[in-house]
Amino acid sequence: MSFKDNLKNDAVNIFLTADEFAEQIQYTPKGQSPKTIKAVINRQRLTPGGEESGRTLQNQIEIFIANDATYGVDSINKGGDEVLFPEVVGGIDVNFVVVDILGEDQGMWHLLVQK
Repeated sequence: MSFKDNLKNDAVNIFLTADEFAEQIQYTPKGQSPKTIKAVINRQRLTPGGEESGRTLQNQIEIFIANDATYGVDSINKGGDEVLFPEVVGGIDVNFVVVDILGEDQGMWHLLVQK
């Protein structure tokens, strides 16, 4: 098993398990049907650097999902893909749009979503 295979396995079987860090979300690739997948959601408000550091980016949240066609998605359409999950733990579902890819590897996508 290669390092790339280990990254994909660890993403799905460790980080994206409901027993550890993840929760269920609904991901809708642009022009396709929604699917339920697992994601790690960082609900902490993002803070811009520089002179405007007193303001926070209120409507943006970071998520991590599997880079995998079965357990996540294998491609991202910025501005077109939508994600549905509660903005606060235990809250009601809110629709977000994927606005940026913050990072990616063989195992996971690190995405910025906003309302």
